[in-house]
Amino acid sequence: MELHTLRGRLTAGLLSKAERGELALLLPAGLERDANGVVMKDSNQEVQDRIALIFSAFWELGTVGKVIRSLRDRALTIPRRNRFGDVVWRVPTASMLAGMLKNPAYAGAFVYGRTQSCHARYASGKIISRRRPMAEWKIVVKDRYPAYLDWERYERIQTMLTDNHAEYRRNQTRGAPRDGAAVLQGIVWCGRCGHKMGVEYKNGNRYVCNFLARSQGGALCQHLPADPIDARVVEAFFAAASPAELAELMHAKDARQQADEAFERAEEQQIKRLRYQALLAERQYDRVDPDNRLIAAELERRWERALRELRQAEDALERRRAMQSQSDDLTPTEQNDFIAAGSQLPEFWQRPDIEWGRTESLNTQLDRQSDPATGGPRSDYDPHRLARR
Repeated sequence: MELHTLRGRLTAGLLSKAERGELALLLPAGLERDANGVVMKDSNQEVQDRIALIFSAFWELGTVGKVIRSLRDRALTIPRRNRFGDVVWRVPTASMLAGMLKNPAYAGAFVYGRTQSCHARYASGKIISRRRPMAEWKIVVKDRYPAYLDWERYERIQTMLTDNHAEYRRNQTRGAPRDGAAVLQGIVWCGRCGHKMGVEYKNGNRYVCNFLARSQGGALCQHLPADPIDARVVEAFFAAASPAELAELMHAKDARQQADEAFERAEEQQIKRLRYQALLAERQYDRVDPDNRLIAAELERRWERALRELRQAEDALERRRAMQSQSDDLTPTEQNDFIAAGSQLPEFWQRPDIEWGRTESLNTQLDRQSDPATGGPRSDYDPHRLARR
């Protein structure tokens, strides 16, 4: 029997197991396979909670960078598998978090064919793997693994990641809100050519469509003054927005408090793990022969390093608790003031100290807006069409 026939049969058997979701692929940290081949969540509760925290934090904060800052501000590490398949704790990086957020196994799905191999154009002919888009995945079997989040939320997280990738796909997506005076940055498309319009702040704020000029050497498509357009949109935004309600504030406050509590639980779990590691290092040091100074010195350094890491984590948690407000509850007077502030939103909007939040507020509330081919703002706008929620 020829080799290609054997290879074809082996490949057919592999694909048959993959279609049933029974192919034993390498599992990410947080999932493990027992002796019978059954996949379950990691028995370490800290690993489970840290992975759940990463997904909930991204859902709350919206970008990988903000999640990294939140983790690093608290000196929190994340679980990863090393090349031997063991779970180790690493300082989080953007690539680590993005890989976890994009992994469908955390949504309970078995996926085969996420990558494709291709020959790089090098003299060595090196073979590299590239990620396929979700629509091109070969086999997807949902509800195969115990999930950390449902599939619907996983898909929405992928959409958020794609939208945040503004630098490389800026002509197709909204992008994350950036700093700047123009409040519609990232959500204005040209009505003539259909490409995303950029922003220029030289000699006044302007929305500019220069895609054809940059890519094809053509003429500038159009450029519009930003201030009158922004004023019109902000006016429509206030007309569509309902008055500020105390219930919305309390809901946001509760969500923020739950996120803070989740991060604090993660810190407490990490301190327990560091305390155990310090105790283990102490036991190893106590068992060594004191006359064997080479080994004793190394174990002593490990013990001291473990104690130092434990002390740093405990001090950081104490400082953070001391900085937190003793009570976040609103007094009746503050509740009345907040309700009355709803009618003062236009005046509050003009304050220079809240400039950083204007773009993000509109960006999260408005659907994609297109300037018409006439080069001017819409004259038949409907304020309620601008509101997303």
